Amino acid sequence: MQSASELELAPGKRKLIEAALRLTAGGRSFASLGLRELAREAELNPNTFYRHFDTLDDLAREAVESVSRRLRPMLRRERWLAAHDEPHSVPRRACVAFFAFALENREAFLSALAEYHGTSPALREAVRVNLNEVSAEMAEDVVQLNLMPALPRETIEEICTQIVLQLFHLSHEFIGNAAQRESLIDYAERFIVRLFAGAVVLAQHEAQ
Repeated sequence: MQSASELELAPGKRKLIEAALRLTAGGRSFASLGLRELAREAELNPNTFYRHFDTLDDLAREAVESVSRRLRPMLRRERWLAAHDEPHSVPRRACVAFFAFALENREAFLSALAEYHGTSPALREAVRVNLNEVSAEMAEDVVQLNLMPALPRETIEEICTQIVLQLFHLSHEFIGNAAQRESLIDYAERFIVRLFAGAVVLAQHEAQ
C-alpha cells in the first residue's frame, strides 16, 4: 500500500526518483547519472525527465524530501506512543523505528549517505536540511513530552542534532550488516541515554 506522500508524486516523477535511487545506492553520485541511463532504468522516454525536473539536483532534492516526509511523522508517532506507554522505552523504540525505516528504504538512505559528503553543494545542503528537520522535531517532542525537564531547550536541541547524525551514519552499517543489527540498536540506545545523562550531570554541576 502506498503512503500518502508517495501518492502525491506523479507516476513518472516517482519512477524517475526510484530509478535514480537504485542507480546511486551503490555509492554513485546523482551528478554522475546520465539522462538516458536514468530514463532507461525508469523505463521512460528521456524527454519525460523535463516534465518533472529541471536538473538532476532537483530530482535528488525531491528524492530526499519525499523520504523525509514519511520518516518524520513516523518517528514522532513512535516517540509519543512510547512516552505514553513507558517513557524509559523512548530511546530504544525510536532507534528500532529509525533503523527499520532505513532498512525498508535502503536505496534512499545509501544515496543520502553518499551525497552527505558528495560533490554537489546543493545536495549536501538538502541532506543536512532534512536531517536538521528530523532533529528539530525530536527536540520539540522531548520538550513537549517533558522527557528531560532538567535540561534547557538549547541543550536538548544540541543533543538531538548529535543523535540524529549518529543514527544516520550508523544506518549504513545497519543496512549492510544483518548480523550486527541488534547490537547496533543496543549501541544506539546506550549512546542516546549516555548523552542525556551526561548533560544532566553537567547541568547539575554548573548549577552548584
